[in-house]
Amino acid sequence: MTVGSSSNGLARTAIEVSNLYGFLAAVFREEVSEHFLAQLRSPKLRETLTDAGIKLDDPLLQGPDEEVLRDLAVEFAALFLGPGEHISPHESVHLPQGGYLWGPETVTVRKFVNALGFDYADEFSGMPDHVSVELELMAELTRRESVAWEQGDTDGAANSLAYQSQFMAEHLAKWVPTFCSEITKIAGLSFYRDMARLTMDFLESEQTDIERRLDIAKDG
Repeated sequence: MTVGSSSNGLARTAIEVSNLYGFLAAVFREEVSEHFLAQLRSPKLRETLTDAGIKLDDPLLQGPDEEVLRDLAVEFAALFLGPGEHISPHESVHLPQGGYLWGPETVTVRKFVNALGFDYADEFSGMPDHVSVELELMAELTRRESVAWEQGDTDGAANSLAYQSQFMAEHLAKWVPTFCSEITKIAGLSFYRDMARLTMDFLESEQTDIERRLDIAKDG
């Protein structure tokens, strides 16, 4: 990020980061819905993604809604659900000490989320270490960071950023790049390849910028 160190600039940065985390969580949470497809086609989102180096010019997205939604659903299932060989979207599966669902990291992530006082949606029936849940957690932490900057609460911003730094180092950075790299290798549609590349680039950038913002907050 290249914004200045003013509270307003830092608040804007944090909310932009939060929105991108939320967007990526939606990409990996479930098949593209009709509502999400409309968002993907919106000029505002396309401009935002273009600024991030992603151009959603895949002809697939410009086709009839029914065909686009069907093709993306088939691709989503093949990539992340199976049956057959697929890429598990769960942290525990990708770590050397894990390799299976409900591994040690699943419990660790659940405890981290609970310790922060966050609640899962009533309809949530998945696992705590699903990539979309981990991205949603970071979206909420950066949203809280933004509010703290807006209120001039540097201690609050530092607290949120410290949790971001910890979760990034102990979880996201350890497995999501590998997860995304696998997607780029086997995805049949450019949409999921592009989203995987965006996720990798974004997380790499955030690893550095979290520490920059944390240093500013500590200096108060």
